Amino acid sequence: MSFLLSSCGNQDASEASSEENRSSTTVIETRPSLVDEDAPDWFGEPVNLHDLAQGDCFNMYAWVSNDRHIELNTQVPCNGPHQFEIYRLVQHPARNGAVWPGDEEMTAFAVSQCYESFEDFVGVIYELSVLEIHYLTPNRTNFEHEIAQFRGVHCYLFQDDGSEIIGSVRQSFR
Repeated sequence: MSFLLSSCGNQDASEASSEENRSSTTVIETRPSLVDEDAPDWFGEPVNLHDLAQGDCFNMYAWVSNDRHIELNTQVPCNGPHQFEIYRLVQHPARNGAVWPGDEEMTAFAVSQCYESFEDFVGVIYELSVLEIHYLTPNRTNFEHEIAQFRGVHCYLFQDDGSEIIGSVRQSFR
């Protein structure tokens, strides 16, 4: 015994065929599992980078454990090997109670302040140096907080090839 099924309606054979080939699927977003890494052998005293002062040196460590990216910053003596050195601290000039100026304004302020003070600290202009500039800026919450009002920008240096620095880079002409 055989059954013949037919559809009713105004669809021609090509429309019916294309509808049969379409399947409804549900896309499930997945996150790839990260490979666990051993925590690196770190050196120094764990620290919040916002607590560091001009002239302080620090290292950054990162690894993955149980699908979590973990970061640790440590303050280290500048006379030994280190990755970064803070060479300038400056407060954003916004008045108390001012609203967050935005990421672009904070970045522009940090870049200009860090660039302008580079030569005085290192002894050579940035364009001729083997050192790179980076900065730490406050986020909106810290900037607008009624009590904390953290508005400090930390300018720091590191080797452009990623190697460690030994000793301060103050007036190193590097």
